[in-house]
Formats: sequence, C-alpha cells, structure tokens
Amino acid sequence: MTNILVFGGTRYFGKKTVEHFIKQGYEVTIATRGHLQDHFGNQVKRIIVDRRDGNHSGWQIIGATDWDIVFDNICYTESEARIALEHLVTVDHYLVTSSLAVYQGEPGPNGFTEAQFNPVDYSVEKQQEVDYGEGKRQVETFFTNHASFPVTFLRFPVVLDDDDYTERLHFYIRRALKGEDIIFKRDSGHFSFVRAAEIPLAIQFVIDNKVVGPINISSTNSFTTAQFIESLASSTQKELTIVFDPRKELSPFSHYDLAMDASYLAHLGYPVPPLASWLPDLMDRLVVTIKNE
Repeated sequence: MTNILVFGGTRYFGKKTVEHFIKQGYEVTIATRGHLQDHFGNQVKRIIVDRRDGNHSGWQIIGATDWDIVFDNICYTESEARIALEHLVTVDHYLVTSSLAVYQGEPGPNGFTEAQFNPVDYSVEKQQEVDYGEGKRQVETFFTNHASFPVTFLRFPVVLDDDDYTERLHFYIRRALKGEDIIFKRDSGHFSFVRAAEIPLAIQFVIDNKVVGPINISSTNSFTTAQFIESLASSTQKELTIVFDPRKELSPFSHYDLAMDASYLAHLGYPVPPLASWLPDLMDRLVVTIKNE
C-alpha cells in the first residue's frame, strides 16, 4: 500500500487532495499543528508537528518512517524546507506546493513558463525582504540544491472553487451585486486560475508519471481583464463600475494579473481544462449563494 505523508491537508484543496488519496486506497498520514479539526476520522493517521521547530517531537516520528510520497502543502520559507530535509530520510517522491508568485519580469506569449524561474541557478540574497513569492523561490532553491530524493514543485495560480475560504471571487460578485467600485491595477492584465477540485487529479498525474522539477498547474486560456469583467457582468446581470488605478486599494486578483502557461502539463498528456469550461459556471453558482446569504 502506498504510504503518503501530507503536511497540512485540513482545508481547501489540501483537504480535497487528502480525500482523493483516501479514495485511491492509500495509507495517509496528515501532519499539522493540530489546531484545525478534520473530518477524516479513522481513515487517516495523524502527527502533531510544528513546521517551524526542528526540535518538535513530531519530527522524530516523521523521520523514522519510510514514505512513498510526501505532499508538502505548507512550506513557505527556506527554514521550513531545511527542517524538513533534516528529518526526512527515506522518501520516494516529494511534492511541494509552490506558486505563480515565483515568477518575475514579463511572461511569454501564453504566460510564464516553468523555465522562467529556474531554482537551479537562483541566487538567494540573504538580506532581502522575504515576501510570499520570495519565500517560495527560496523553498524551491533549497530543495533543488539539498534534497537527496526527487522533488516536484507544483506551481499554482490563484485557486478557486465554491468553498474558497478566502472568498476572493466572492469579493467581486458582492461588489458587483451592490453596485460598488471594482478596482483593477490596469486594463491589460491576464488572469490564470485553477479549480481546487482539479488539483488532486493533477497531483495524481504527477505522481503516476513521476514528473519532477517545476510544473505549472493551471487551466488553459487565461482571461484578459476585459474577459473577466464580461463574465462577471454576465453572471451578476449587473452594470459594473470598473476603476483602473494602481494607487488605490486593489481587488484581490490584481496582485496576480500575469498569466501562467500550462502547456508543459498538457504536453505530458494531462487533459488540462480551459478556464472558460468552469469559471463562468462557478460565478453563476456563487451569485446564487451570495444572494441567499
């Protein structure tokens, strides 16, 4: 039986991934701080561990176990990556959640490709400010340079679904329904998304095909700012008040308005869904949900 360790896994797409692993018949262990209850019952094992404290007793249990797969959904800093590698000895395949935020500069014609951030030759400046994107760059770089087992970096754009606890898409719909201003940084943005329910399927594909290194996991055919606005107006049946002004407080997606290219994932044989196949429907469902609040 495949023995899988999941760091995190108690909410959103981490929870969906654990549910998927259980259905696959895997032996699943979730490692968390124990602050959030889960609904998995006796279908999983549990280890209480502090990712930031290498002396926490949970690491002894983790390090003494042979793992076929490790899915690390809560590694944000180089220090957390280092602690993991100090304790994990026998791992067949390690998968780390990464992000569109690792990319810098201008994307290619279809969005950022994996090659536009290469952790092999990235130089970490120790004195620089470490925001979310820089943290993920340092995580990828540390695993690349120090792991003794195969590692995959799962680079996701903004993750959406009906149960997104951050309610980023809800934000746009609520403002549209109320007739409030929706502020974008610019009118030339491109938005990539992945549906949370798609992530476990893509992860399973990566595991089955032993894909290593960076891989973009996103829907194809990003939406331009105009397409996103058009879809929002169609779902809400409202005339939107749109403002383009980078000096004002921006709407959530404006911070990630450069596209991600998922052609490598498609080239490997995964049936990558186009964004238009699910995002408008999600907007329609959320409109109903929000109107019934």
